[in-house]
Amino acid sequence: MEAILNLLFRKLFTGIISLCLVFAGVTNAQDTTILTGQRADWANKPVEVWYYADYISTVEKTVTEVVPGDSGKLDISFPIKEPRQIYVESGGLEGSLFVMPGEAYELKLPEYRQMSKVDSLNPFYQPFKFFFGLENSHATELNHLITEFDLIYNDYLVNNFRQIRSKRQSSDVDTMVVFLDSLFKKGEQNAFFRGYKKYKIAKLLHIAYLHDDNYVVRDYYLDQPVLYTNPAYFDLFNKMFDNYIEYYATTADGQDIAFNVVRAKSYQRSMRTLANNLALRNDTLRELVFIKGLNDALYKNTFPKSSLYQTLDSVKLQTKIPRHRKIVERIIDKTKKLQAGYPPPAFRINMGDTLAFSFPQKSDRFILLNFINIESFAVQKILPQLKQLSEKHEDVLKIVTINVGSKFEHARKYFEMHQYNWLLLNGNKNTEVLEEYNVKAYPSYFLLNPEGKLALNPTPGPDGHFEYYFFKILKHRERERYRQGR
Repeated sequence: MEAILNLLFRKLFTGIISLCLVFAGVTNAQDTTILTGQRADWANKPVEVWYYADYISTVEKTVTEVVPGDSGKLDISFPIKEPRQIYVESGGLEGSLFVMPGEAYELKLPEYRQMSKVDSLNPFYQPFKFFFGLENSHATELNHLITEFDLIYNDYLVNNFRQIRSKRQSSDVDTMVVFLDSLFKKGEQNAFFRGYKKYKIAKLLHIAYLHDDNYVVRDYYLDQPVLYTNPAYFDLFNKMFDNYIEYYATTADGQDIAFNVVRAKSYQRSMRTLANNLALRNDTLRELVFIKGLNDALYKNTFPKSSLYQTLDSVKLQTKIPRHRKIVERIIDKTKKLQAGYPPPAFRINMGDTLAFSFPQKSDRFILLNFINIESFAVQKILPQLKQLSEKHEDVLKIVTINVGSKFEHARKYFEMHQYNWLLLNGNKNTEVLEEYNVKAYPSYFLLNPEGKLALNPTPGPDGHFEYYFFKILKHRERERYRQGR
């Protein structure tokens, strides 16, 4: 009898597991978005697909990285759970499109643009940006709707901006709004496009009429769903609430907000003060405005950064909205990772079959980490000064150089020829480090203290009075050691 029951149980359990796997497979298929395309000059070129994790922290989240084969055929699949704008980047190109969960997109790949050596050394270089054409688009497909809408909308705005702004063409704006609304009825079934159109029109009306931001907030944001992945929603939102905490502190309603953030570092007290603005009586909207205000304040010097971070920690602990918690975490990670007093982003570079260099690391000396491209004239000019620094301060300073964007063998031979004897690493297989350290030009420097934390950022080079700042840091460190009796 027991054997029969065990057999029945095993069959029942196996059946349940199989059913779960079937449903999981269906769900995964429904969430999987596919990008395809083919062009011979895209063969063997690295391609990165990414999107903004949110439109407040603007952290870029990489979806996948692929290299098309010899035929130049692109075939990418990745899971997404909601419509959003994504970016496909390769060489000197950055294309974008809007994608829906479970949909397939046949991209019209443009002629490939390779970054030149001059481009790779230019800190202000921007890739050529474009919107992808699709082989399989149709009249009610999201990209077709947005492209057609933007073409008409942007043309009208560019040609009439001054008249609209000066209110000489108000009735014409009303006519344009009615025209856009009626012309794009065909897109009403797509909720993402509906929201996109709504907030684009709201931006137009704001330019023409609604110079009272609170009026716009009450009509378009209060008690409206937050469209977290819709760029049109946040384009207007970010304009309405730019540096809002700083602004609100100057108003009668917000006179306590500075104390709440700087002294009390309190989420609850800040939220109560923000609620004095009736346009922000919705909890979700008010919290999002508060988060954006704290983020903006981190890039200015109005409030102490330590207070801002403690208040952000308070938001992270007390918010009931998981999505807001994630935004706060990204803000903290993004802004702290290159801030003096905190460890910089970690990385590991292989130095052979068995050796690897891990960073940051504790050391008996300060470390001056620098990124170079040996083919850069500016780099070649500065290396003798780095050599002088290395020899002059070898007891307290260690130099580590990472060569990126040019052949490591060329850099190694150049170092040998000029007797640059400090550690040289090959960063060509770790190019994500450039993004983590926000390296835009060569050379770039980062000074770390012996505890493995950034001592100075931005760090000047030898031609930017590095020694002056370095001596100040050493003196301060000695005073602290003396004060603490060490």
